[in-house]
Amino acid sequence: MVAARRTFEYRLYPFADQLPCLYHHLSELSFLWNYALGRRVDAWRKEHRTETYLDQQNLLKAWRAFDSGGLGKLSFAVEMDALQRLDLAYRALFRRHGAGERPGFPRFRSARHPTTSFTFYPRRNPVDPGRGRTERLAVPRIGAIPIRIHRPLPADAVVKSVTVRQEGDQWYVILSAELPDPPPPPPTRPEHPVGIDLGVNPVATLSNGERIAPSPLQRESERKLQRAQRTLARRKKGSQRYGRQRRKVARLHARLRRQRRWRSHQLSTEWVRRFDLVAFEDLDASELIEGNRLAKRITEAGWGMLRPLTTYKAAARSQRCVLVPSRGTTQL
Repeated sequence: MVAARRTFEYRLYPFADQLPCLYHHLSELSFLWNYALGRRVDAWRKEHRTETYLDQQNLLKAWRAFDSGGLGKLSFAVEMDALQRLDLAYRALFRRHGAGERPGFPRFRSARHPTTSFTFYPRRNPVDPGRGRTERLAVPRIGAIPIRIHRPLPADAVVKSVTVRQEGDQWYVILSAELPDPPPPPPTRPEHPVGIDLGVNPVATLSNGERIAPSPLQRESERKLQRAQRTLARRKKGSQRYGRQRRKVARLHARLRRQRRWRSHQLSTEWVRRFDLVAFEDLDASELIEGNRLAKRITEAGWGMLRPLTTYKAAARSQRCVLVPSRGTTQL
């Protein structure tokens, strides 16, 4: 049976002695990204030569030996994944350029915008029971980090990759696992179909007449974020008060993202539980956002998350989620 990939995100609670190791990983990966990107740029500008991912992978061992106190303290697989990310950025650059788009060149990592995540590939299940009821996540060169498993992994899930990510002053882990594909939907006629028209206010209108209002929690978080951003604009750049306020704004941004994601998960789960066929209008949210005066409201409504979340959840239940032509769907 063909295996499908699904991701599971959990909160990490690193110990005080593990935080310096995590920050060291991110800073060294930022340095590696900048160094590898600089070598690629210099190779083309000075020698008209393309330095590929394989070239840098062969040089990585020498780089680690030269910088034993920096890159040498990181896992080799973590550094290879960082070089693969850079190579993917280059491939995306040439792909968009060939398609006639306006691609952006890969940027150097700065102190304000450093690397915020790293990925490794475990050979076994990285989550251990730990002591008592506290689980531990085994991270190479760092140790066992406490993790909160708010929902257990499926029994037949095989973890293929682990991504540790920093979001503000909080840490998360994303487990990418392989699961066997569920059986296809039955060929019978659906008994409880529904059509969903996405909007701004209401967020969604169902074909049975139900209207989904915007979340009041998100509106309150947006007001707090606006006030915090106005306060940040009055601070002097580079001062300590500016740094504290900037971290506060980052925390509010992260909280608003989590609320949008939580809201999208709640709505998509409710729809696949109630209906065996869900129909969305075939719209590209990214195209609608460009040059639209309602772009902010469209982003807040979560158009880009509702449809893919509903699609994979319906497939996991052997149900259907289809796209229909958008012309006339609002009136119908």
